[in-house]
Amino acid sequence: MKTSVEKLEGNQIALEVEVDEERVEKAIDEAFHKVVRQIKVPGFRAGKAPRRIVENRVGKEYLRYEALEELIPEVYAEAIRENNLRPIDIPPVDIVDMEEGKPLRFRAVLEVEPEVVLGEYKGLTATKQIRRVTNADVDDVLENMRERGAQLVTTERSELIAGDFAVIDFTGYVDDQPFPGGAAQGHTLEIGSGQFIPGFEEQLIGAKVGETRAVEVTFPEDYGAENLAGKDARFDVVIHEIKEKKVPALNDDFAKDMGDFETLLELRASIRQNLEQEMERLAQRALEGDLVQALVDGAKVDVPEKMVEFQIDHKIGHIKEELANQGLDEERYLEILGISHEELREQLQEEAEMEVRTSLVVDALIAAEDITVSDEEVNERIETMAGEGARAEIIRNFWETQKNALQGNMVRDKAIAFLVENAQISEVEVDEPKEELAANVEHGGTEQV
Repeated sequence: MKTSVEKLEGNQIALEVEVDEERVEKAIDEAFHKVVRQIKVPGFRAGKAPRRIVENRVGKEYLRYEALEELIPEVYAEAIRENNLRPIDIPPVDIVDMEEGKPLRFRAVLEVEPEVVLGEYKGLTATKQIRRVTNADVDDVLENMRERGAQLVTTERSELIAGDFAVIDFTGYVDDQPFPGGAAQGHTLEIGSGQFIPGFEEQLIGAKVGETRAVEVTFPEDYGAENLAGKDARFDVVIHEIKEKKVPALNDDFAKDMGDFETLLELRASIRQNLEQEMERLAQRALEGDLVQALVDGAKVDVPEKMVEFQIDHKIGHIKEELANQGLDEERYLEILGISHEELREQLQEEAEMEVRTSLVVDALIAAEDITVSDEEVNERIETMAGEGARAEIIRNFWETQKNALQGNMVRDKAIAFLVENAQISEVEVDEPKEELAANVEHGGTEQV
């Protein structure tokens, strides 16, 4: 096989490939053996007809095209690897010469990933923001744990007040006609939670057990159901029961219920340790993000629009998967947002462009520093993730099917670790965490308790 590469405008490459006649003939012979098993030739058992007879029946050109359908993708892939090309997509192939008895020649014009010019990436400066864990942080986690352990108990009070939980039946009417989805029985509603239409819950305050109360409201103009948006409605509400939330006392017994703790002090210490670990993890992740951004900002690369479009397609595919898990589809999702499919793509454009740019630049760093991850390292990671127990084999088998993706992620992790190791990092204490820290610290701290 012979190849030649010609640089065209932009990121386009013209690739010409020549395949010697022996390999072409071998491919044709393989095509013949495939075809002869699929057709019936009078006077011959299945698969036993001579090639000459088969060629007369289906035509030489048919066998040749069958052969090229298998041969060209195979040879094209070899040519891509041989010339270290990184095409963005699979281009159409133009046959230059496929005359019998001569080498096969074909040409493809493909768009490849752009060249990345890295800036100085050793010695990048960054600041690691350290958020110290306070007693108030631990108290917040404990309060949330108490909230999760709270129970609803029937109160002896006869009238509803804000904060109560009312067990109700209700039927809604628009123009004195009940409407679909406007009725329920035995529904538990927290008064003041804002779960229902504005004004609904407030009108129940003071209602007594056994009372039927008429509640008059107006659906918001932007209400999800168009047939109800902006409409006046009446709900007949029957109060069956009034409950209030009782949270467990914060003492040693509570700590024992939360896990392997003997005292409340032990539980507090565990929460603090977990919060500190989570704070450190998130601070480190924020630091790494800053260094990657500095790497990207210092690099020069023209991001191909086609790569951005592919990334937008990928993001929309992910959105569709999440919507499907919630029982929604894209059409309903766009209706709720009040935008078109084209407007959704426009909203994703900037984020997708930055993701592609970042990926290209990090890949350039990986190539520049020859950062690799061995098969042994991948296998060790799989074993670590699998661990032991009933699900170990399931986890192991899953990651075995995802080895290439896992290896790619591990290579990128190594590249980011390289940036950190070669950076000039200062630390500063902050009173308030970054937005991401604030959003995650409670989750990380309580989940590990």
